[in-house]
Amino acid sequence: MSLGTKIRILREKKGITRTCCDEFLSLMHGTVSNWENGYKVPEEELLPDIARLFGVRLNDLLSAEPITCWE
Repeated sequence: MSLGTKIRILREKKGITRTCCDEFLSLMHGTVSNWENGYKVPEEELLPDIARLFGVRLNDLLSAEPITCWE
């Protein structure tokens, strides 16, 4: 499962909009959408903040395991 797919699933599970994620992470509008659609990947220094936003461990966010292991 791609990182972008995991971000989309976690974001939807939390009920957070892409715009809210962009704002929380101080990103340009549309950045989270680009991640979720596989056009770009998050910069490495943002990964801990992304994990914190969704309440998951960084290792879980980056693992190859499907997101269902956290549900």
